[in-house]
Amino acid sequence: MYKLVASDMDETFLAHDHSIPQANIDAIRRMRKLGVLFVPASGRSYSSVLESFSSAPADLLDGTYVISYNGGTINRAGDPHPLESHSLPFETIRGLFERGKAFDVGVHIYQSDGVVWAANLPEDDKRYLDGHMAYREFDGASIDFLRDVSLAKILFVRHDLAFLHRMAEQIGAVPGTAFTFSSGRYLEYLPEGVDKGHGLRALARILGVDVAETIAVGDSLNDLPMLEAAGLGVAVSNATDGIDGLAGYAARSSCDDGILAEVVEKFIEPQAC
Repeated sequence: MYKLVASDMDETFLAHDHSIPQANIDAIRRMRKLGVLFVPASGRSYSSVLESFSSAPADLLDGTYVISYNGGTINRAGDPHPLESHSLPFETIRGLFERGKAFDVGVHIYQSDGVVWAANLPEDDKRYLDGHMAYREFDGASIDFLRDVSLAKILFVRHDLAFLHRMAEQIGAVPGTAFTFSSGRYLEYLPEGVDKGHGLRALARILGVDVAETIAVGDSLNDLPMLEAAGLGVAVSNATDGIDGLAGYAARSSCDDGILAEVVEKFIEPQAC
């Protein structure tokens, strides 16, 4: 019996215009009546995830949790103090930042407290970020100003996934880190062992829930560890990177339709009968 549904945010739970489809709001309410917990799971920061719910009903996240930074941080919704958090050493982030300069790509650096620094961004990425999160631009010359700050991750931006794959190969292994790809345009470096699957397992442990009793929903490569960790992995119809062929269930619904409605109708409500 499923007790928890964890969903990626961008291009999964959120429509392409960054809104929350009404079908998803209704589905969360239906899940709640059946005692099933909805958990947002994002590569973005905790504060950025909450911002996506700013125009939603105020009680939509009552009593739930947020998995952010691709599984690196877990919070109770409404509590800025994390239950679990992972970070990367400054020298590791700086080393990756310096290597990234050779590839002429955009860069985002995420502080553990949710502040995002960005440099060399293409205009379309600026527009994308403007609809998702607050960020601060810097000149891209040095990140020494972040030396005394806790840092969660660094990512590189290029609207060419094949290029980013080659970039990761050329950078090679970086001790203490793992990398993933997301949204067809990001190469992300995280603390080793951290991914959305780790975040889901950690939250299940905190809640005393068997991870086999969870459903995970996603669209991109950074969601795959979560889809594999869950009892059931669901890919939206707009999934990229062949995720639909790797998930346990390939949905008919896209992010614009409200994917959670299909999940509730097919997997949650039948178990309550």
